[in-house]
Amino acid sequence: MRRFLYWYVPLTAALIAAAVFADGFYSFARGETGTTVNVPSPRRVAAPPPSGTIVPIILGDSLARGTGDETGLGIGGRFVDELRRRNLRTQNIVNIAVNGARTGDLRQQLQGHNVQVLLAQSNVIIVSIGGNDLWGDNWRSAPPRDPSMVMRSVVDQIVQIVGIIRAANPGAKIFIVGLYNPFATTRFGAMITPLVKEWNARLIERFAGDSNLVVVQTADLFNWRDRLSLDRFHPGDEGYGLIARRIADAF
Repeated sequence: MRRFLYWYVPLTAALIAAAVFADGFYSFARGETGTTVNVPSPRRVAAPPPSGTIVPIILGDSLARGTGDETGLGIGGRFVDELRRRNLRTQNIVNIAVNGARTGDLRQQLQGHNVQVLLAQSNVIIVSIGGNDLWGDNWRSAPPRDPSMVMRSVVDQIVQIVGIIRAANPGAKIFIVGLYNPFATTRFGAMITPLVKEWNARLIERFAGDSNLVVVQTADLFNWRDRLSLDRFHPGDEGYGLIARRIADAF
């Protein structure tokens, strides 16, 4: 009897406790315990930009990122500085551009909720995109067989990008940065210049009906003077400054 009390009773109790614990743990793992509470997932509400203040954002490729600008300002930072020199109240620009981005990359980025919020909170949106789609790596050695077909396809992609931006913010002023010829001194430079002009003309024609969108011309800024950075592709400090000033002039 003593052995029964000392060994079997505690053992039995331990087994029962283990069974109860196991049952409770299994129910917990399946979510069968407690009272269901519906908690809505947090969604940040996009506040409109403050009245009387310019709230800019820049997006797109390495040109928008500011690659080649030794100061790190790029188009965006220099645009803000230019507006402030003109005594316009301006917040610091948000730069979400990505080196090497093509139109498909930007379209995917614009789907993100946080990016949608940033767009909705801005009233000036600067976009540089399409150059990587058009030039790619092959332009350094040979042009595509049908440049016009490539242009039509890329313009269609940019139209979709503008549509996404407009859905997030119908009233923002949009600036699309036109292309210049970075290969003017290369073997195909003379042939590319007319294609750059054709591209910029296509952009202007496509968005001619949008009074709140400006295609910013940059080709002439690099035609007669070397304003490229050391990589011989992106603008240098002076080139970025002139692009930013041109956007400010069109504001």
